[in-house]
Amino acid sequence: MKFLNIKLTAVLLCMVIAVSAQQVIIVKGKVTDKKTGEPLPFVNVGLVGTYVGAATNVFGFYELRISPKLKDKIIEVSAVGYSTEKESVANAAKMKKLDFQLAPMAFSIGEVEVKAQSRLQYTRVKKAVERIAKNYLQRPFNYDIYYRGKLKSNNNLERLREAAVRLYDNRGYKRGNAFQVFKERGYKFLEVRKNFENETLADGSTYLDELLEMDIVRVRGNVLNLNTIDDYKLKLERETEYEGDKVWVISYVNPNPTLASTGDYYAKTYKGKLYIKQKDYAVVKNTIEATARNYSSQGRSFYVSEGRQKFLPREIRYTATTIYKEHRGVYYLSSIVYERTHRWVSKATGETKAEKINTELLVNKVYTKNPKTIQRRAYYENKPYNSEFWKTYNIIRDR
Repeated sequence: MKFLNIKLTAVLLCMVIAVSAQQVIIVKGKVTDKKTGEPLPFVNVGLVGTYVGAATNVFGFYELRISPKLKDKIIEVSAVGYSTEKESVANAAKMKKLDFQLAPMAFSIGEVEVKAQSRLQYTRVKKAVERIAKNYLQRPFNYDIYYRGKLKSNNNLERLREAAVRLYDNRGYKRGNAFQVFKERGYKFLEVRKNFENETLADGSTYLDELLEMDIVRVRGNVLNLNTIDDYKLKLERETEYEGDKVWVISYVNPNPTLASTGDYYAKTYKGKLYIKQKDYAVVKNTIEATARNYSSQGRSFYVSEGRQKFLPREIRYTATTIYKEHRGVYYLSSIVYERTHRWVSKATGETKAEKINTELLVNKVYTKNPKTIQRRAYYENKPYNSEFWKTYNIIRDR
């Protein structure tokens, strides 16, 4: 009888899980530029008044999984530089496919702006830094994060890892150097799926630490470091829009990049664009394009002993796009996309090797009340695969 009860309980549990998965509302489609028809990558697709959301991939496709409890909500699609579009979950649930076209938004720069912009942009960036304490959360919190890391070697996919991660920040968005932030942020892996098994310590390691360094509002080694802001050349590129608010697009170039000003020990060239809201000076987006003389597997801020390297760098390039989103009057991290391209040559044989590392981070939930303390960072993950979890979890689509 005891065995029968256990068996019956197991069957009922499976039925509950199956029913729960079937009730999830799945909305998917493509987001494109209304003017050109080109796909728009890394667009926010979320529910108004919540932090439930997803993002489009590099081909403009998205897939949003919505709990039946949120069926009365509104889907909002937004990207810096484009119009914002909305649709009700109720209507979206009736459609097999829900595509969006976003209109590009650009405004001309006045004559006075052009003449005065040489120092005006420094003032705007400094004010954006000063307003961080007002615009961004200043107390402990948790982020629930979707993470994906992909490694290709000579164009062959070697590793693909997806994970649900919980991050704890014990100070909130109070700026600090890389070492301070390292001590103040911890994270753990909740669920993982991947195309390989961990056989060595290196197999269990991820690129999450380096990805989090691109959270430029929290970490100081970037263009928002007021101690090194004069190392940069700033220029107002244009004005645009984000979720109905006007935005300044300020380009920056660092002619002589250093570790303090870029967070990269071997930075060779370093440039990007800052997107700052005019109404409150909140940084809502940042892009980086950089090259480096070398790279450590421990991260871009570390020194490498070239004498111990089996492969020497021929070309090191990377790009990053970081987006922030307002939620209930406070700004939080929304997503980060970080891509690296490495070309190496073997010391022993002269053979060349190409590596491409693609990493993505999507914040899909924020906890500010009674956040769970996580003291350390999980450098090694070895979680078993849970297929039921991934049926209802919001991710960035691969295709």
